[in-house]
This record gives sequence, C-alpha cells and structure tokens, in this order.
Amino acid sequence: MRTAYNPFNDNGITLVEVLIATIILAVAIVPMVNAFRSATTSTGVGERLVVFTTQAGSTLNRTLALDYDTLKNNLGDHVNLADLFGSASEADREKFTFGGSDYIPAISIADASSGTGGLLEIKVTIEEITLKTLKSSY
Repeated sequence: MRTAYNPFNDNGITLVEVLIATIILAVAIVPMVNAFRSATTSTGVGERLVVFTTQAGSTLNRTLALDYDTLKNNLGDHVNLADLFGSASEADREKFTFGGSDYIPAISIADASSGTGGLLEIKVTIEEITLKTLKSSY
C-alpha cells in the first residue's frame, strides 16, 4: 500500500546541505592543489638541471675526445664551435631544444699549466650549469 505524501519527510538532502558540503570540499582541495603546484614547479626545475647537466657532460666528453693540439689552437673564452669541431654541421650537433627554447653550449679553453705548457682547462657552460676538466698533452 502506498503511503500518503508527507511534506516534512526527512529523507534526502537539502540545498543548504549540498552548499555546506561544497564549501567544506573547496576549503580542503585548495591547499592540496597548491601543494601539487609547488611539486610540479620543483620537478620542472629538476628536469632542467638534469637535461642541461647531461648535455654539458656530453659536450665536454666530445671536446675531450679532440687531440691536445686542436684544443690548444682554440684557446679562449667562447670558442667557435665550428672551428673546434671542424665544421658547422659538427658544431650544430651540440645545439639542443628544451622547453621550446634553443640552447648552444659555450666552451672556453684556458692554459692551466701556469705558463709551463702541457695542461689545458676545458669549461662547458649551459645557462647556470658549468662543467670543467683538465686535459694534458701527455
């Protein structure tokens, strides 16, 4: 049998209860979203450092593979990559794109032997990342 309609029936939820629940959820979700935003930002910074360090290491290793005399003939800050690697196409292998921007490593080669000869300091810089090493003529 069917029961009669009762306007004071408490079954279900009211609009006020829905609004209160929405406000409580919003108050709880906003700090979580902010936490994810900072985590995403720090992950992006970490990725940038890893990519730049890896690329600088690759360029440094490629430069170390050159013979001592080639490096000595290219002493100076901001060495021309085409002169160092022998051609523009070889120099273009060092260019890379990250985050929509193009980057080219800067290489500097200095005499690190205090004038006695036989030791060069090779430095590769990409933005804030700088890697350096020594190469001897021996």
